[in-house]
Amino acid sequence: MKKIYSNAKICRGGECFDGALVTENGFIADVLRRPENLPEGEVKDLKGAYITPVFVDTHIHGFGGHGTDLFNSEEILLMSEALAKEGVGAFLPTIYPNVPEVMIKNIKAAVPLIGKEKGAKIIGLHLEGPFISPKKLGVMKPEAAAKPDINLMKALYEASEGKIAAVTLAPEREGIEEIVEFCLAHNIVPQAGHTDASYKEMLKGVEMGIRHATHLFNAMRGIGHRDPGAAGAVVLTDKFSFELIADGVHVCPEIVRMVTRLKKPEDFVLVTDALSPAGTKGGKANGEEVLLQGGVFRRVSDGVVAGSALTMLKGMENLSKWGLGIGGAAMAASETPARLHKLDFGFLQSGARAYFNIIDNNFKLLETVM
Repeated sequence: MKKIYSNAKICRGGECFDGALVTENGFIADVLRRPENLPEGEVKDLKGAYITPVFVDTHIHGFGGHGTDLFNSEEILLMSEALAKEGVGAFLPTIYPNVPEVMIKNIKAAVPLIGKEKGAKIIGLHLEGPFISPKKLGVMKPEAAAKPDINLMKALYEASEGKIAAVTLAPEREGIEEIVEFCLAHNIVPQAGHTDASYKEMLKGVEMGIRHATHLFNAMRGIGHRDPGAAGAVVLTDKFSFELIADGVHVCPEIVRMVTRLKKPEDFVLVTDALSPAGTKGGKANGEEVLLQGGVFRRVSDGVVAGSALTMLKGMENLSKWGLGIGGAAMAASETPARLHKLDFGFLQSGARAYFNIIDNNFKLLETVM
């Protein structure tokens, strides 16, 4: 039997329009723009609420006290359930860089859980390293920055049983080209991040096949007046899509507004980069005590920003206010990451799986359909 979600604002392709969404047998049967007549079926009047695809978070370390740095047999399964309550339909559990034996142990702990989740779907693993720059560690540990080594990359991939979906790496590091080639040959998205690359080095990365960047502006060489740097290469060329942590702290609203004027809406990928204590006031993240202050988690030891407490819904609200509008923000939260990782959901179009969120005009999540 068809179910029709009527009197809605449909967010698709960067725009929002009045219409209705028709589902049948778990799939989207039709998207109707300002219909005069509705098909037969069960009708639910949304009274002007927004329909967006479910959120796809491609960079997240944890949520609700559960995280990839706390691996046991339950952690990412509990993450999955907690995230589904926040409108997230899919995510990439993101593994911190570490010495090889620890990374391999964490990867092996995660792999058997993929497919057992009851909430947000695990669509693979994101390795945030280990082939990153020692000069742009952020809060990563110094021993986490490994020299590019194809044998190590193969060992990480073998441990994952082919489940690595993305790898953050520094394009300027000697020997990185072989790592990028491996990623592209194995359907892994190579992402430029934690990088001290110059503008020219980033363009060499493009020649290697790197087309996506990890958390733009954060842990990368910034824009200088004589060298646009890694961030400048992402913003000033049409070669890159990019992650953005839209909490207003990792990147201030004014810079986000600037980027919306220089990049296409479809280049934005909203991520949370959330830590294990996200949704709480504090706890441990990557082995260190952190406390929620000013909208981010800071290390108790020195007050340095340790990571994000953002949710995808709040990030979408922020992006909508900072220049993308609701349609563009919904695309950044769903369609673009879904396209990047070749998902069969994350889109409001006929034939796609009927996975979507219903959100009111105040950005309150009313319902997630999956």
